[in-house]
Amino acid sequence: MKKGAGQETTIEVVVGFFFAMMIVALFFGTAVLSRTRWFGGNYKLQVTFDNVMGLRKGDNVYVRGVDVGKVEQLQVNSHGAKVFLSLEQPVEIHADYKVEVLPSSVLGGRYLALDLGTADKPVVPAGTELRGLPPVDLIDEATRAIAELRRTMAEGKVMENLSATIVDLRKISDRLAAGQGTVGKLLVDEQVYNDIRATTTRLKEISARLAEGQGTLGKLLAKDDQLYQDLAATVASARHIAARIEKGEGTLGKLTQDESLYQDVKKTLNEARAAIDDFREYAPLSTFSSLFLGAF
Repeated sequence: MKKGAGQETTIEVVVGFFFAMMIVALFFGTAVLSRTRWFGGNYKLQVTFDNVMGLRKGDNVYVRGVDVGKVEQLQVNSHGAKVFLSLEQPVEIHADYKVEVLPSSVLGGRYLALDLGTADKPVVPAGTELRGLPPVDLIDEATRAIAELRRTMAEGKVMENLSATIVDLRKISDRLAAGQGTVGKLLVDEQVYNDIRATTTRLKEISARLAEGQGTLGKLLAKDDQLYQDLAATVASARHIAARIEKGEGTLGKLTQDESLYQDVKKTLNEARAAIDDFREYAPLSTFSSLFLGAF
């Protein structure tokens, strides 16, 4: 049974429709995967760099971390490398702007970062050719840092000092292994170990005695606070006596507070001193008279 011409035409239309849909899907899929912008990108900027460090056409342009455009074209001239940018939205650039090429990852790739500056600075007129900052190359920076470190180590003789330190450490290790010095004896001499162990045992015994309340310190540390109460009572009594003396009560209090009593005591002491001095003056004469009268 043969198919009709109309049926064959329908099949061809359906196949053609699906084929066209596949082409459209492939076209849009390619556009999405390549991040190609088919609409927008009408706002242009030009930036001149001394070196773009591998920036390529199609690389992204970021403003405050937002992807706002693409690198549309690159040209090399006598002033450096000129980069043409295509942005999806207009931007207001201020006088303290920054444009720099940054690495996407340590494995490679670049993107262009545009810092619009601060709002209180003058606005850069539209159409002004911007100037980019020198790019940062992580590998180059790391290489320079390593070279500088090696140069510093060579000038400061770090390796020589390190080698000498290792030799000294080896000597110390050999001395310790041979049992020389205090630490060496601690590591080798069995007697030192035994002494330390015996001392530790004694300390444990002392600690146990203290915990049981034995000895003077044990009584001070015992749970029975009678000794503490006695000490507290003694301190309270001493404080009470000091308060009475300060108020002028008792003999000591009067001596410290009563000025007239102090003057009387001082006068008595002066009179006693004068009497002693008189006795010293008349004592030789009395002795001579007694001896002279005793002779007759």
